Amino acid sequence: MPEDGLLSDGESLFVSPGILDIEYLPRLLPYREEQQKYLADCIKRLPSVGTNVLIHGPSGLGKTACVRWVFRELKESEETAVPVYINCWSDTDLHKMALTICSQFGISTAYRSPDELVSVAMHRLKSLRAVVLAFDEIDRAHDQTFLYNFLEAIPHRCIFMISTKRDWLTNLDARVRSRLMPEAMEFRPYSREQTRGILEERKKYAFVHGVWENAAFEIVVDKCLEAGDLRMGLALLKAGGLAAENEASRKVTREHVMKAIGKLGIDAPEGKRKLSDF
Repeated sequence: MPEDGLLSDGESLFVSPGILDIEYLPRLLPYREEQQKYLADCIKRLPSVGTNVLIHGPSGLGKTACVRWVFRELKESEETAVPVYINCWSDTDLHKMALTICSQFGISTAYRSPDELVSVAMHRLKSLRAVVLAFDEIDRAHDQTFLYNFLEAIPHRCIFMISTKRDWLTNLDARVRSRLMPEAMEFRPYSREQTRGILEERKKYAFVHGVWENAAFEIVVDKCLEAGDLRMGLALLKAGGLAAENEASRKVTREHVMKAIGKLGIDAPEGKRKLSDF
């Protein structure tokens, strides 16, 4: 180690920075075991019983990660149900959803009209013994009556609907709501101990051992708790590490975290936060 305690050329504080990405899905998903078991039990009842579930709670509490974790386990198991994930933020209407479904099943979409795509996608899902559909950010879809198509076309299915809005169901068309009859599963905020545990686990595998000063890490935990969003903690871990590397520091200090907070606009008014950086 150099006497001045500075990083040498090509040296990094990071071991696996991808572990701090929002999309990263760990092998273990701590503190959400109860929710994982609940969703897995819903799937196990297929094809005889199809359960629809509204998964709700604020952003950054692991709703999507929990569903993705269950889907990964389903793909690796011998269960007959097939998982299909749709993000309604980008797939805002039935046509776009059909494109995504066809893509997931390797079905060519060339030279097909929107109506043909929907028909092909629905026929493929109907041909399966059982289907588990997850509609993430479902409140972002332009017209929630698209659910009627899936309810009508697919006899043996579970539908998981992920939303930050518990009252989203009240705005549904009465025909759709009466057919869905969903159960509700709420994701509550992590405690301080849970938040620290999750961030500590990510830090452990993302960074070289011992590079984070305790005081700096506790600031990350505090800010993550204030926001009630785990994504902010992950963003701060990454930005704090980069701030230290930019100064060739072998330690991530309180000052580096404070610089990261300023860069991400975390202490700025809500409307001016750089959420895209998270």
